[in-house]
Amino acid sequence: AFAVLVTIGLCWAVFGGWAVTRRTPLFARDRVVAGWLGVGAWLAFSVGALIISLLRHELEPALLGVVLLLGAVAALNLRAARRARAALLRRRSVLAGPATGCR
Repeated sequence: AFAVLVTIGLCWAVFGGWAVTRRTPLFARDRVVAGWLGVGAWLAFSVGALIISLLRHELEPALLGVVLLLGAVAALNLRAARRARAALLRRRSVLAGPATGCR
């Protein structure tokens, strides 16, 4: 479990280094990557919780609630990040589009 937590922490550190060293506009790409990291961390936690529950032969309702809540939060964050990125890319294409002849 500790190795999984260390791996998740290292992933976040690599992500932070990547986001800081970009010299171009990210257009919310960093938020999408963070959303996917959150979903991956939730997935690792869910698999670990499932394995522990199966080994103990009992399913804790509180654990199931936490897993479902964290999954919903991760999915909503990823969805919001993807929508924000799509909106920024649409705005960029509109602004970079052909001139309409206004002077």
